[in-house]
Amino acid sequence: MSPTLITLCKLHIKTNIMLLYQHDKNDDTLSPITCFVIIPVLSMSLLFSFAFSPVAGLNSVNTFPPGSKPYGLTYADHIKNFWKWVLAIPAKDNPLNDPTGDKCAAGQSNANSSVFYLSVSNGGTTHRTCKVPAGIGIFIPVMPVEISDKESPKASVQELAASAKRDQDSVNSLYLKIGDKEYNYQDLVKYRTHTDVFEVTFPDNAVFGVLKGGISKAVADGFYIITGPLAKGTYIVHYKSSLLCTDPGCSDPNFAQDITYTIIAQ
Repeated sequence: MSPTLITLCKLHIKTNIMLLYQHDKNDDTLSPITCFVIIPVLSMSLLFSFAFSPVAGLNSVNTFPPGSKPYGLTYADHIKNFWKWVLAIPAKDNPLNDPTGDKCAAGQSNANSSVFYLSVSNGGTTHRTCKVPAGIGIFIPVMPVEISDKESPKASVQELAASAKRDQDSVNSLYLKIGDKEYNYQDLVKYRTHTDVFEVTFPDNAVFGVLKGGISKAVADGFYIITGPLAKGTYIVHYKSSLLCTDPGCSDPNFAQDITYTIIAQ
């Protein structure tokens, strides 16, 4: 492909991104970006190679801005659903404890959801490969926290909320890359969301050291991002974050995670 063709295509895509962003702020919808280029000397095989290559798919992943309603729900509602999902899975089968991605679909294989949840980790570096349905978005917990009265027995709702806030007030790094789109700390800090209280159900032998299951009150906080629907293809999603909390009341005084997903949308 000639330099002139590349320049024309990029300018066309950039113009559409600006228009889509203005449109999305008004009605919280996402539209695909398409670049059509017709040059007689360009062979048809090269044109199709460009239009349907993995790189083209990676470049077209959009994200919903803070304050929007992805797929008809607020960010806070999506975050509550994420925690209801991950906390309901026993520790031995939980994607949180999965080092490879083999368990990424646990609890969501038959779910009628507009998003597919990626998971957090117990800290350190993790590489996962995960197959997801094409046509839905992905929910990315760049830096999440949840505090429940199963983990903090006898804590009031106000104390749960204060503990979650204190934890996320201590975040000192955030990073996300989806394909070739990078989001730094200043980009991601806008996505922080603190929920009100909601109910979750723990199984027996659950994550976070909960041995006896049951219904629990919880409050969540953190930095989460939701994408538009994925076209068929392979996507690399890399996110990392850390916090350092010196307050004795912090749930985790020193935490860092570095997670890379190879997402296969099919």
